[in-house]
Amino acid sequence: MAENGQPVAVWLGAAASALALLAFFGVTSFDELGAKLDPESASRDACTDASRAWREYGEDMPSMGMEQSLRLYGQKLSAVAEETENVELRELLRIDGEASTEFAQAMARKESYRSSASTRSYNARLAWGKLCTELSESN
Repeated sequence: MAENGQPVAVWLGAAASALALLAFFGVTSFDELGAKLDPESASRDACTDASRAWREYGEDMPSMGMEQSLRLYGQKLSAVAEETENVELRELLRIDGEASTEFAQAMARKESYRSSASTRSYNARLAWGKLCTELSESN
């Protein structure tokens, strides 16, 4: 019986050592480990979240209403931007999110015809889409 317990103890000791080593380097979750091993993985995840937000809110404007859809899309994109470490991607997502929210507010005030927010959002969406394509192709 002791012979069978020894390999288990070895594996537990090795696992504990590996966890201690990871903690020493500041890794406390599998997501952080993935980000350390592949720094662009977090950016690709942000791209996935941003694309999902566009599909959920941007493409669903007719059923939800354009104003509400843009407001929700802007909020989601701003949240994704806050979590993104890639500076260029974070800035593009932030611009798109803020401009979408701004355009929704202009629509509520019946002043959307005066707002340049729609153009800023569109240009930022094209730019982050291109950046996300480059990130996925570099993988």
